[in-house]
Amino acid sequence: MGRVSWLLFTLLAGASGIARAQEVRPSAPRPEPPRLAIEFVRNAEGQLQPPQVGALHLMDDGVFDAALHNGFPVRYHFRLELWRDQRIFDHLERDVAWDALVRLDPLTNEYTLVRSGGTQETFTTVDAMSQALATAFTVDLLPSGGDHGHRYYYVASLEIESLSLSELEEVERWLRGDLGRAIEHRGDVGDALSRGARRLLIRFSGLPRRRLEARTGTFDN
Repeated sequence: MGRVSWLLFTLLAGASGIARAQEVRPSAPRPEPPRLAIEFVRNAEGQLQPPQVGALHLMDDGVFDAALHNGFPVRYHFRLELWRDQRIFDHLERDVAWDALVRLDPLTNEYTLVRSGGTQETFTTVDAMSQALATAFTVDLLPSGGDHGHRYYYVASLEIESLSLSELEEVERWLRGDLGRAIEHRGDVGDALSRGARRLLIRFSGLPRRRLEARTGTFDN
């Protein structure tokens, strides 16, 4: 085999090996998209049980984890609505809202999850914190017992937003249920306007926001 032929053979073999390596090399799995799930069942007597709302894969794409590492807490605002299905305009019967707040301690690199009512948990990894957020929440939201003969459905929504540090204290008071201090202090109108201005600035700052929705099919009471 001549020198030129040998060089050509070597180049072709190397290219073939690289191609085979690229074919074998596994590609990184794509993250699951975040989504809401609403589940409800009936007991043995056929009675409707309270629904459960779960939020799955909230941290998988890394968007809000990056915001946490940049010093911005993240708020999760959940809402579940019970609608009566009607011919022309559906009627909102009742709704329930609850919140969760996640912060990252830059010194310990630990995540803190605070829920409505003031319960607090700490996690050392984003996966553990994401699993805690995915835990289904049982919501006491059922049609009235004597209101039979109608059809209903549930609509769940989740608004996720990064907070400025100036908004953090206000949200923490809300989570603790300390509403009086947040509403009844003097100068409430001016403070409300300033809060609205802060939120408007945050919306245009490029910080991540996301809204998720889910709806069930209609069901009888």
